[in-house]
Amino acid sequence: MVLLLDNNYDIVEPLASSIVQSLRSIGYSLETAIADIVDNSIAANANQININFIWNKEISYISIQDNGMGMGEEELKVAMRIGSMSPLSTRNSKDLGRFGMGLKTAAFSQCKRLSVMTKKKDEELHTRCWDLDLIEKTGKWSLLKEFKEISDLQIIEQGTIVLLEKLDRLISESYSSVAYNSYLKKVASVEQHLSMVFHRFLEGPNAIQIYINNMLLKPWDPFLVNEMATQELAIEQHYDNDYIIKIQPYILPHHSKISKDTYSYADGPRGWHDQQGFYIYRNRRMLVSGSWLSIFRKEEPYKLARIMIDITSDMDFSWQIDIKKSTARPPKYILDELKRIGKIARDASYKVYYHRGVRLIQNNATQNNDHVWEQIHKHGKVFYKLNRAHPILLKLNDEVDDYKLLNAYLSFIEEYSPFNLVSYTPSLKIEDTNQEKKNYNKVEITEDILSSLKDIIYALKSSGYTGDQILYRLCNSEPFNKYFEQIKALLEEE
Repeated sequence: MVLLLDNNYDIVEPLASSIVQSLRSIGYSLETAIADIVDNSIAANANQININFIWNKEISYISIQDNGMGMGEEELKVAMRIGSMSPLSTRNSKDLGRFGMGLKTAAFSQCKRLSVMTKKKDEELHTRCWDLDLIEKTGKWSLLKEFKEISDLQIIEQGTIVLLEKLDRLISESYSSVAYNSYLKKVASVEQHLSMVFHRFLEGPNAIQIYINNMLLKPWDPFLVNEMATQELAIEQHYDNDYIIKIQPYILPHHSKISKDTYSYADGPRGWHDQQGFYIYRNRRMLVSGSWLSIFRKEEPYKLARIMIDITSDMDFSWQIDIKKSTARPPKYILDELKRIGKIARDASYKVYYHRGVRLIQNNATQNNDHVWEQIHKHGKVFYKLNRAHPILLKLNDEVDDYKLLNAYLSFIEEYSPFNLVSYTPSLKIEDTNQEKKNYNKVEITEDILSSLKDIIYALKSSGYTGDQILYRLCNSEPFNKYFEQIKALLEEE
């Protein structure tokens, strides 16, 4: 233990202006900053949160108003302090914070003036304000007790208003239609992000309501739990010391099993391909949305697998939660379990992806997957597909470098197998042949054929064929010679 004797140490206080500039550069985006502020409203037991983005020349601002419990004057001063609570302190199950920095660092990342107005029920209204220009000028942590009120922002009974002004990081140019459209796109990104991050708070019997510019925010459920064709695999529980980690894999339906609107909805902020993987929640608040955590690569056949992981705030350090609450890294001891569960979910996704919605039988031990071909009845015809769940094929998939090329070759085998060619070839009378040829371009392409075409085009391009060569080969081969326009369109997309 070091004893501090008289005159044997110096007090070296950090420069306020330098600290502020460092806090502004932590790396928040607009959407993660607003989410961090909303965390405080939820922790204050608010059930209604109103967020407004106002661009009005010199008085542009963002306001976040809630009907939570509010704060007394001393509580407000503590909340406005940089590092208002030690990260080592125990948090309750509803607390979404950790470092005591979120409100300030989130706000400073977007603006130079942060004001808070708060009121407890039957108590007085209290206000405090950080103005970074004033801190820069004086070099002191001067917390203002008053700020210019905005008539539209009032607390009736109880709650808190957070006001961001001098939006230098958000509005950096004069008003114009181009600048305003860019601003609106950023607001739309906030809407998408909040509907995803807080979706479990926005649904259910005790749902909260979040309004953005007076429009009610709807939750984005990445797991499509209300869809009949969604598969819920077995939930597992693991322990982090005395705390429980819950892991629930979901396999989303094949697109043929859901409506176009549902398919578009499930696309999420980043698209089907990038939304696959693990979703990590801390006290029901999403931290990570769609990542294989460096355990697996993102591959097309596995895009239907999404896995929910629930942790608590007691695991913040073991899971390395960052100050922005936007990243998490699982501890080493759980990685093997995540790999095992991830492989189960990925195998299930693979089967649904290639088997066009055949539902997974969860008791895999009773299944016999040794058959090579599967018979499929569609539109009154019989087709045959390779059994993509065959143990040898699954092992081969694990070992090859280019999954897509292998699957393209398997599609070749399926489409050019003699019995499928017979199924595709119409039974024509000689006099009907010319009429059938005239109708070739009118044939509607099925999802099976479209998927096979994409794989085959990829394989041919990988083998060095040009677009014209691919078009010639496919349009002179059964069953693809009926789909000239569709093949041409696919080649133009590549």
